[in-house]
Amino acid sequence: MKKRIVMTALGAALCSAAVSAADIEIKPRGRFQLDGGVHNEDQTEFGDGFNVRRARIGVEGKLDQDWSFVIEYDFGDDGDAEAADALFRRNLGPGTVTIGHQRVPFSLNLLTSANSITFMERASPTAALTLDRKLGVRYDVTNGDLTSQSMLFGRTMGDSDGDEKDQSAGGAQRLVFHPTVNDTLYHIGGAVALQTMGDYNSLRIRERPEVRIADSIRLIDTGSLDDVDSTARYGLELAMRQGPFSAEAEYIKLDLNSDLTGDLSFDGMHLQASYFLTGESRAYKNAILGGVKPNSTAGAWELAVRYSDTNLTDRMVIGGEQQNITLGVNYYLTERIRFMGNLIFVDATLPDQTKDKPEVLAFRAQFHF
Repeated sequence: MKKRIVMTALGAALCSAAVSAADIEIKPRGRFQLDGGVHNEDQTEFGDGFNVRRARIGVEGKLDQDWSFVIEYDFGDDGDAEAADALFRRNLGPGTVTIGHQRVPFSLNLLTSANSITFMERASPTAALTLDRKLGVRYDVTNGDLTSQSMLFGRTMGDSDGDEKDQSAGGAQRLVFHPTVNDTLYHIGGAVALQTMGDYNSLRIRERPEVRIADSIRLIDTGSLDDVDSTARYGLELAMRQGPFSAEAEYIKLDLNSDLTGDLSFDGMHLQASYFLTGESRAYKNAILGGVKPNSTAGAWELAVRYSDTNLTDRMVIGGEQQNITLGVNYYLTERIRFMGNLIFVDATLPDQTKDKPEVLAFRAQFHF
């Protein structure tokens, strides 16, 4: 009798699970980016060749009528699997709550998807000074021309060193005013991110010359900064879009509080502009720039230019300074297939105070689904 009751209960549970599973919607997602390039070297020896910059695979879908999810891992660059997005979200009140591993709401350049960024790499200050993805809870709400994005966060998934685990915690707030006036979109925003480091409190800030063909080569580098108690990041964003023309400017400042080195500040900025020769206009939603859908089967052509400046020197820390000018051309075969070309002129002051002025010609073939 007891056996029959157990089997009946088990059968009911399995039927319930089957019904629940039938309600779940799942579809694959992924992206692939193959980079190649050559360097005209100055002082530093770089490596030429090819690099799988991103190779992501995952799934997305709906758990029910309220909850959606994304799980995606990246196998590119160094070949090790790393968590990208691992999250679930739902509408809550006037906005959306997202729980899991996700981007900290800071910097327009950072929040723009790698599928849609204008250049092969994000600007050097963005890559060097921002937080990227963290585990946490985020709430986004757009009311008319104003978007607010708030997040409480902890560590990055997989961020540990032996028995030491990252126990940092913090919060971020981003506010953007984005009115459209006479068919011109204006984007005016600011963000702050505060973080306590806990016991896992060593930082090293360094950055490549806005290309990852030779992955290990960084021209600017603070070295290890120990006993960092807390960090504060501040960002200002300006952007506009008028038909096929768009422009973007950002300033980022990183303050470190350390008992060992005292207070330190590093900062950077970038300016960029792009124009679609074929008349397309970049997508924009909820204070984030999106991709481009060609107007015809012939595809879309885009020309772009960017200037960036990253300063990693303050007081006794001599990390160097890097200034880049990048010329870019993009061909969008379809909404999901793009070919990119970047010509990068680097002017760097190295940590030993010598000058290094390499030039890089780089290409990318990418698709996403």
